[in-house]
Amino acid sequence: MNARDTQQSIPNHRITDERSFEAVTRDPRQVAGAYFYLQMDCLVAYAYQVSLDFFRRPQLHTDLGRGTRELVARLRARYGNDERVPSQEQRDEIFQPLFGQSSGSPPDGQGDFPRLRDDLVGAAAAFAERVFDTGEEMLRERVRTTHRPFKDYLLGLQGDSLIWSTDDALSDVARRLAYPILHSPGVSAVFGISSPPRDQWPFAEDANADKLIEEISKRVLARMDHTGLTREGISNRQRAALRGAEALATILDFREENADDRDLDLLITKCYTWGSALKSLGGQPTGLASAQPAYMG
Repeated sequence: MNARDTQQSIPNHRITDERSFEAVTRDPRQVAGAYFYLQMDCLVAYAYQVSLDFFRRPQLHTDLGRGTRELVARLRARYGNDERVPSQEQRDEIFQPLFGQSSGSPPDGQGDFPRLRDDLVGAAAAFAERVFDTGEEMLRERVRTTHRPFKDYLLGLQGDSLIWSTDDALSDVARRLAYPILHSPGVSAVFGISSPPRDQWPFAEDANADKLIEEISKRVLARMDHTGLTREGISNRQRAALRGAEALATILDFREENADDRDLDLLITKCYTWGSALKSLGGQPTGLASAQPAYMG
């Protein structure tokens, strides 16, 4: 039987909602979740700015609802003072050793992660963009060769530090505080958006969410003389986060010793798609790392 006729042995990871995100990034694939939180860290930064604005402009924050106002107050009071509510600096202390970049820097950081990522993504692109089938096996072998050290690097990160950082600190500040604040109809109304983001955002795309982030970005950073994210910018960042998490999960699942061509083709597709998403980021600002005072008074 031809290898292409056999059943694919690794899952085709696809994040479409919070439940699928949990499935893709569960143990031992926490690094995929950490990467998502890195790329979408601007949402935590903007939710924190909303919590500052809550006290700065009380005349606008008049109808958030009890649940949202408690989350806003909690984020404001505990930011950087609770192990599950890390500040920007504390989150960057997680991201930098893992990925060679902070949340406020472009995706071309230095270190093992970006170097090994670029090698594998480049090999996947060389295969996907080939004009003829000449040298196909050679290109497949290049993907296998570049996959090995990257997977070894990712496996070397797995352990208590990564598990705590992803499943507790980053998850709590993002999914239990920042995302629910940004989902609030009252918060959207403060920033002139009539329809709030859907509950499954940012694990699924949402045009209203893009509008909200653009408006928060404009109003926060305009007062600080900085350029923020546009709707296109946050959409591109979300795409890189989702496709990157899916690719990293696939890289970890791929086992060369019993992989057939279908598995290899899936790996190539995921890495190529991730690379395409990264190209759209360019030098976009990613958050408020370089523009965040202790309090915006």
